[in-house]
Amino acid sequence: MVNVYILTEVGKQKVRQKFSLAYNFTEIGEKADLHRTTVAKIIDGNEGVSLKSIERFSDNLDLGLEENIDYQLFQNNKNHVTKKTNYSQNYKVSKYVERPLIEQQVYESILLTGCILRIKAPKKMGKTILINRVLEQLKANQNYRTVYISFQEADNSHLSKLSELLRWLYTNVSNQLNPRDKLEFPHKLNEWDNLTNNLGSKVTCTHYFEKYLLHKLNSPLVLYLDNLELLFINENIFQDFLGMLRSWNDRASRNYLWQKLRLVISYAPNTDIKINPNQSPLNIGTVIELPEFTPEQVQQFAEIYQLNWDIFQIRELMNMVGGHPYLIELTIHAIKTCNNMTLKKVIETAPKKDSIYYSPHLQEYLAILKQHSNLAKVVLKIIKGENLGNMENYAIKTLDNLGIVKCQDGKILVRCELYRLYFESHLGDVK
Repeated sequence: MVNVYILTEVGKQKVRQKFSLAYNFTEIGEKADLHRTTVAKIIDGNEGVSLKSIERFSDNLDLGLEENIDYQLFQNNKNHVTKKTNYSQNYKVSKYVERPLIEQQVYESILLTGCILRIKAPKKMGKTILINRVLEQLKANQNYRTVYISFQEADNSHLSKLSELLRWLYTNVSNQLNPRDKLEFPHKLNEWDNLTNNLGSKVTCTHYFEKYLLHKLNSPLVLYLDNLELLFINENIFQDFLGMLRSWNDRASRNYLWQKLRLVISYAPNTDIKINPNQSPLNIGTVIELPEFTPEQVQQFAEIYQLNWDIFQIRELMNMVGGHPYLIELTIHAIKTCNNMTLKKVIETAPKKDSIYYSPHLQEYLAILKQHSNLAKVVLKIIKGENLGNMENYAIKTLDNLGIVKCQDGKILVRCELYRLYFESHLGDVK
């Protein structure tokens, strides 16, 4: 298992002293030479990052972070958390509410030869934990090999050049499959470079997957590509990468080796991307969109934390945050683990700076809206109940993809009361 690290409270305080709330993750990421999602993980503290990322963050921002003082090893497994530092840190470890119908659909889809399964939902809707749960079942029941690749773990250099991205992908997959399969892992990449010069990156990556991986495997391989939306930034790389995935799926119809591969793709949808329908996996296969939690699922989540809530308390919470999995779990974790924290206090302080919700989750949304004033203006129109014209359909679709608004009973609404209150108080200066 690769060691990952998180900031301590001392380290977080150093970051807060260096950067005011006016900074967003994108701006800090540019200064640190890290992707904004990596910066979010470091500052938010809910997931660990590599030692290399922590050191780059410290050095490039001149923070002088020291191990065991400003950052520490993070143990993330089902039974152990290294240290609880506050109500919002590590809140999601091992807590899961079953979604039986969706889990069954995912499971059965992956069993099919030539599977391409697409999981679409805004950020923090539970895509990763759901798929990983199903993959564990597949490993246990079907003896499938599974590999998890998150593009959040890629460096900026990997995401800015196709050849580097595909080399990084292949190396990661090979490394995860070794040593159980005793695969021939070509540490010398001279052949890769030569093939790339003559045939291109996509053909080279395809050749390596077929020759060194699929040819040696005796059981199906599930390749789970998470956070695909991080590739959307560079259209050329994104289109080429999608074209390669589509070609892999096409090969399964004529090459038995590629019938071993099952592709699972998880991403937050983006209205701006343009795809070639004949060279993309995003318009074929099975697509699953994750819904919000139901009141029954919120009740189950409360019970996991041993909270004996009645239906009135469930409704009170959902009136504020809807059925958003991240916000539900953040709330319940805070109430369970923080002294003197009650549901009443959470609701009363919800939109304020000292609330449990005043987190990078809301601040990232706010940064997006302030950078795109056309979206912010539509949000304010929705909050005020003003009529929306046909010219604003594109903005509504974008906001829906982001998870900021939703369509309910034929009306466009801000996704939850928390968002309404927060954006109403923070978008007043948008022009």
